[in-house]
Amino acid sequence: RNDICYRYLYLTRGREGVIRNKLLVCLLSMEQFLALAKNARGVSAVALIQDILNHPNVFVFGEFLQVPSIRELAGSEHGQHHDLLMVFAYGTYATYKEQQAQLPALTPQQLQKLRLLTIASLAAQSKKIKYSDLQQELDVSNVRELEDLIILAVYADIVRGKLDQAYSIFDVEYSIGRDIRPETLQGMVDTLSKWSGHCQEALRSIEQCVVQANGKRALHLEKQETLRLKIENVTSDVIASAAGDSNYVPGLTHGGMPMNVDSLNNVQPTAKRQRIKMGGILPRKGGQ
Repeated sequence: RNDICYRYLYLTRGREGVIRNKLLVCLLSMEQFLALAKNARGVSAVALIQDILNHPNVFVFGEFLQVPSIRELAGSEHGQHHDLLMVFAYGTYATYKEQQAQLPALTPQQLQKLRLLTIASLAAQSKKIKYSDLQQELDVSNVRELEDLIILAVYADIVRGKLDQAYSIFDVEYSIGRDIRPETLQGMVDTLSKWSGHCQEALRSIEQCVVQANGKRALHLEKQETLRLKIENVTSDVIASAAGDSNYVPGLTHGGMPMNVDSLNNVQPTAKRQRIKMGGILPRKGGQ
């Protein structure tokens, strides 16, 4: 029960409130059909398949194809009904038309459901579907009938999107996922394995870049520390040398370096041409 529940929830990702209601209906319907399928044989299994395909709220069929009693129909006198169930699980309306001579006739409910599933398949392939492509795949010549089918698919939560009547395009926002053929699973596993390998390579490359960046940062910090020590040593030497000079005046600096009185003659005057005197600034000429 939980497997079906979470699977359908994943396939119908969209509006939560709508999903809960449709999920419950689908779940209960599939539980009933799966319980009946365990003991159905021959004609009973055929009748059960017809009920499943006619049901308005069941759009996934892979679970039924795994039931032994349903699988036994393949290759038997009722094999065409098993094949029809496979068309609903994996195919489209075009698939049915190609095999129509070997398959049972569709009821109006089955025809409508297969067309809705076909819309879901096309929506999974393209986010913008032309009306002309939909009409060709669904074998619908009337645009009004086509739009009615799309609206029905939206209300059934099979697809979601907008009808662009000006450009005759259906803009797809999301669609349910169709059943996956068992023989295609290995290909998916291989693709995911390759993707995982590429991710591992990218991760190793990123780790190497991080190591290189950390090494450069450590080297930069080391150079900064060496430079700081050199500056401190030079400053200490200058202060110690100035302290032994008889003309050295504590606190008298220029450009951040200690000075003595004799060094004042070498200092360039400022823009204000102030005259410096020990203990203060002399007044300007003219008594100012």
